[in-house]
Amino acid sequence: MTPEEFFYHIFSSLPRQGPGCAGATQKAWSYLPALPKNAQVLDVGCGTGAQTRDLAELTSGTITAVDNYQPFLDTITTRVQKEGPGGRIMTVNASMNALPFEKGQFDLIWSEGAIYIMGFEEGLRAWKPLCRKGGHIVVSDVAWFAKNPPEELTKFWKKEGCIPLTEDEKKEQVRKAGLRLIAMYRLPEAGWWEHYYVPMLERIHDLKKTYGAQPEFAQILASCEHEAEMYRKYKQYYGYTFFVMHNGGLELSK
Repeated sequence: MTPEEFFYHIFSSLPRQGPGCAGATQKAWSYLPALPKNAQVLDVGCGTGAQTRDLAELTSGTITAVDNYQPFLDTITTRVQKEGPGGRIMTVNASMNALPFEKGQFDLIWSEGAIYIMGFEEGLRAWKPLCRKGGHIVVSDVAWFAKNPPEELTKFWKKEGCIPLTEDEKKEQVRKAGLRLIAMYRLPEAGWWEHYYVPMLERIHDLKKTYGAQPEFAQILASCEHEAEMYRKYKQYYGYTFFVMHNGGLELSK
């Protein structure tokens, strides 16, 4: 097993591959106007589909779930076959950097905790053309909640390759992307601990029994534990914010 395969091995059996919870998905959805009955929804960076299933309960439309790791998509397909809703959730293996869809194809584009891979503004600019004029885009992304975060925390995020911005800075990026911000909503602490870090740490505890003596795998496990510890120590400084946006068809700012 390669280190990359081991990383996926950690998260493939978890209920979520990142912070979030059904209540937060529902709350962010509540800021949207009513969608068409046959709405086309795109879920970018879906993982094993926790929020995909939540979205399916909130709309009668069709959801296209996209990820670049096929086993995650296979998990979604298996669950849909067993639990439903049959025919309303489709999966596509693709990179979020090159989504294979038509302009204006979707009424709603949704992404929880994944846009950081492209960068917040870059992702919005890339996905906006796929959203119909008058449609909506909803993403959650990490943001600073307080000024002057501790040096240990800024070093952690720099090493992760993702330097958070403040919510106000992200609001400006929304404007530059030609979108109108409708609402912001911060992911509650339970979305980090109860629904993500608790099951992740339990998984790590079990994996250490088998892989803890192998340095390359032990390093990955320790990195995941360190991430949880950073949140425990510094949660007042950062978190995920949902940005609920309307696509009014405005031109992108240079």
